[in-house]
Formats: sequence, C-alpha cells, structure tokens
Amino acid sequence: MFEIRMPKMGDGMTEGTLRRWLKQVGDAVKVEEPIAEIQTDKADVEMPAEDAGFIVQIVAAEGETVAVGAVIAYLGATPDEKPALASAPAPVTAREAEKGRRGEGEKGRSTGVTAAPAAGGRIKSSPLARKKAGELGVDISAVTGTGGGVGRVVARDVEAAAASRTAPPVTAPSAPASQPSRAGELPPGRDESLSRMRKAIARRTTESKQTIPHFYLVMPIDMDAALDLLVSLNAQWQGGKVTVNDLVIKACVMALTRHPGVNCAVVDDDTVRFFDSINVGIAVGTDDGLRIPILLDCGHKTLRQISQAARAMAVKTRNGELTPQDMSSGTFTVSNLGMFGIEEFSAIISPPQSAILAVGAAAPEVTVGPDGAFVARRRMRVTLSCDHRTVDGVLGSKFLQEIKGLLESPLNLLA
Repeated sequence: MFEIRMPKMGDGMTEGTLRRWLKQVGDAVKVEEPIAEIQTDKADVEMPAEDAGFIVQIVAAEGETVAVGAVIAYLGATPDEKPALASAPAPVTAREAEKGRRGEGEKGRSTGVTAAPAAGGRIKSSPLARKKAGELGVDISAVTGTGGGVGRVVARDVEAAAASRTAPPVTAPSAPASQPSRAGELPPGRDESLSRMRKAIARRTTESKQTIPHFYLVMPIDMDAALDLLVSLNAQWQGGKVTVNDLVIKACVMALTRHPGVNCAVVDDDTVRFFDSINVGIAVGTDDGLRIPILLDCGHKTLRQISQAARAMAVKTRNGELTPQDMSSGTFTVSNLGMFGIEEFSAIISPPQSAILAVGAAAPEVTVGPDGAFVARRRMRVTLSCDHRTVDGVLGSKFLQEIKGLLESPLNLLA
C-alpha cells in the first residue's frame, strides 16, 4: 500500500489544486503514467505515478486545494486492497501557507524523516525516485524522504534535493501587520476572487518590492542599424522572423557574459551566488496575467537559436502548456512592452534575480546629427531595475553601455 501525496512542483509551491483525476478507483497504474492534473500558481501540470498498482481510494476531490505533502489517494497491489487509515487531505490555511513559504528559504524541501534502509542496506525509494536521482546526479542515500510514513524517498524529494543544491533560497517577508478594512470607503461594485496566478503575482511582486532595494537606470539606444538588420535577416532566414526582442535578449546575454556581476542573486545576508549559466526569462502576457518562461543556457545560443526558443516558449505560454520547469532557474529577465507603444517603463525584479530590463518602443525622435544638423532617428529607451545589494550604479551603467553598443553595432550580435 502506497500513499499518493500532493507533489511539490516548483519553487515556492505550498499548496495545489486537484484539477482533474485521470485515473479512477480500480484503475491500473504504471510507473510514470499520469494520474491527475494539478493546478499550481504557475501552470496546470500532469502528476506522474511514483509506483505501479491500482487506485484503491481517492481522498482529495476534484477542485479541492490541499497542502503539499498531503495524502490525496492510495495505491494498492490489488484493486480490492483497502488502506488501513483513510484520512482527508490536510486543509490549507493562510497561516500554514505563509509558514510553508518561509520554510522554503530555510530548508529548500518538504519536511520528512531520514530514509530508512531496507533489508540488505537498500534505501527505501520509489522506482521513479531512483530514475530521477540518476538523471539529476543526486545521491539518493542522502535525500530526506517524505513518503509512506517511514522516510521512503519519492520523486519530489529527489527533485527538491537537486533544486536546493542549485537554486539560492529565497525567504519571503513576514506578513505585514493587518490593516483596518477600507471596504466601507469603497464605492459599490462587483467583487471577484483573484485567480491563483494573480495571487502568485501579487505575492511575488510584494515580496520583491519589500525585500529588494530597487534603483533604476535609463538609457536611450539608436535602433536604426538594428531595425535595418532585422529587415535583412528576415528576408534571408526561413522558419520564423527575428524580432527586436530577440536582438535585445542576445545583446543582454553578451553583456552578461562580459559583466557577470549582474548575473547573480543574493543567497542570504552574507552570500551572493554568481551563476555559471545565463538563463533569460521573457515576460509573456496572457489573459490571466504575466508569465515568465525561461530560455536556458543562452550563453551558448546563437541569435537564431534564441529567436526560435523564444518563439516556442511564447506559443507554449499562450496555449497554457508551460510546466514548472519551464519557469524555473532564471538568472535575468527581459520585459518588453514596446509592441504596445509603451515608450518607457520600470519593471519589478523577479526574485531572487538581481536585475530586469524593461524595453520600450523604438520611436522616431529628432536629435542632433554629427554635423550639427537636426535628424530623425529611431530610438528605444531601456530601463534596468537593479538590486542595489549586488548591482551598484557603476556596474549597472557599464552593463547598459554594453547593450547600447551591441544594438547600435548589431552585426556583433551575429557572432
């Protein structure tokens, strides 16, 4: 008899909603076969089975929100096997959710007991956990287990161990003191509950502004040469057009390579982590809010590869197909509102990153040419939001100068 528990499917996840069961009581289940759809703050994700067997009892109903680690069903060796104790999933309260978010920064994984070795010294673990441990290079004997009540290691434990080894923990701020209700001061209107994504956005942006000392640097960039290059490239390349945003991402990647001090994050009060890879988040708007899929390992990608990856991620985002892995491990973010005609804005840093670049529209401006005459040039303003703990004004300015130089001499982006 195995317990099926609500999995942890991303950084900061403390609860999940059982959106839909893909298996019912009595159904046979294979290892890694999807058994349910889980809705998180970031995406709807299929949950794979840790073990083979038969669904003998479903505890969490569709539409129910439960805490990470709570039992949601039982898996037996035969269709008629019954669990010894069938309990309802742990309810989620605001206090518990906040405590869980704080715990992420302290431990980086769910609380459990040390995995107990089985007969012969073998660590008790699921087949999927052992497979993931091999894929992620995790020593399964050192992983804290949360399954089965005896410290059995399951896949979520291995993934949490791998994440805690590579991702800097982020401690959410303490809950602010309660404020007196202003409901009586508001005019009449229709009240609607925030969606899970809107709640996540509210929590993350509040955390960012409360814990990260932002400051902002603005720089105008002459885009005439870059826009002319786009016309030339798109006339030659097949399979999708290169965009201004692709050029900006490539320029950021090259600038981060030359100024690695921007590609970092605060781990704690005494430690800064400088990342080995450059993983660029691209802000994509959806009907339900902003999502930031991540383009991994951009330091080794050409402009064309970045363009193809960005286009694929945008399609996945708008189709609601992103997974938590698609939105994890970002080291820097680009947010572009130029396509909406916005000329200049400031973006909020995505924790635990140290900077985000806000990109405005390239618009004609009258400026003074080399001979002193007035000329019209297409100029674009970018704003770098910086975490002053890691990126000071000098470093941020040099980084922006690098981006400006690359976009004004865009042939360097093809290297």
